[in-house]
Amino acid sequence: MSITLSGIEISFDRAGGDEARRREIVRNIENILLTPVGTDPLYRDFGIDTSMLDYPLDTAQSMMAVEVIDAIEKWEPRVRVRDVSFVPDPSGSLGVKVVIGSG
Repeated sequence: MSITLSGIEISFDRAGGDEARRREIVRNIENILLTPVGTDPLYRDFGIDTSMLDYPLDTAQSMMAVEVIDAIEKWEPRVRVRDVSFVPDPSGSLGVKVVIGSG
């Protein structure tokens, strides 16, 4: 079983607020999580470090959760990460589920 960053699910811890703003935040978080560090030529530290994906699953999950939290809170300061979990999918991979709340 492996972690895949293509299966990202982002939800808010409570409903309400401006829907356009929420969609913008979700798009920003997806962009952060799908960008490996070092690949954006203007912001070399933008995105997440994916080197831990080759580690044993338990270690990779722990390291990825920390990386996701740090990256989102650095690059999308309007929100705080409430929870990061990993959800198995039918292909045998683990998708990432992120719950966020107001910053």
